[in-house]
Amino acid sequence: MKTIEEKIIAEYKPHQTTLREVARIVGTDHHRVKRVLIANGIKVVKGKRGEFTEEHKRNISRACKGRTTWSKGKNMPKESLYKNMAAHIRFNVASEWLSQFEDIEKLKFLNSCITSRGGRYPDDSKWYMSYIQNFYNEPQFNMLYERWFGTNDKYLRPTIDHINPKANGGKNEIDNLQFLTWFENRAKNDMSQNEWDKLKSNIKDYLI
Repeated sequence: MKTIEEKIIAEYKPHQTTLREVARIVGTDHHRVKRVLIANGIKVVKGKRGEFTEEHKRNISRACKGRTTWSKGKNMPKESLYKNMAAHIRFNVASEWLSQFEDIEKLKFLNSCITSRGGRYPDDSKWYMSYIQNFYNEPQFNMLYERWFGTNDKYLRPTIDHINPKANGGKNEIDNLQFLTWFENRAKNDMSQNEWDKLKSNIKDYLI
């Protein structure tokens, strides 16, 4: 009969199972799972969190209703903010790497643009690092971000556009992505960039 330690090692799949999932399977807590893995020279990496059931989502909503976050009203040290971000994003990157990007609000915004909803964007950490490095200082994104930031105007909000639309076979490669305002992105729809540029040059023909 397998020991709990052997069960933990057998059940743990890097990038697939979380520590909490393994803990539930073998009947222990996730802290013990982590200690066992480290003691056996197994690198602990983030796993994919399973989808919440609708009932679970409703329970979370009820539990959080009216609750304020523990950090509300407190000035968190910037180092803690980066550590918190590294712990919550789905990519395996260090807080030290994130801290090179001084504007943490802009970094949060870039993160919010690549949610995992529907598998829209990859979970690859190298892709994520390229994405941040490319757009954090990219002129078009920054122009749109600075124009929108603080306005609450959804039509001005920067959104990711596929230059060659996914409907036409466009991929998530960084050089196929650009930021447009929400309004322009919706108008461009599934047009290629050339088609959209041509329409924009004659935009008056399409307006009353």
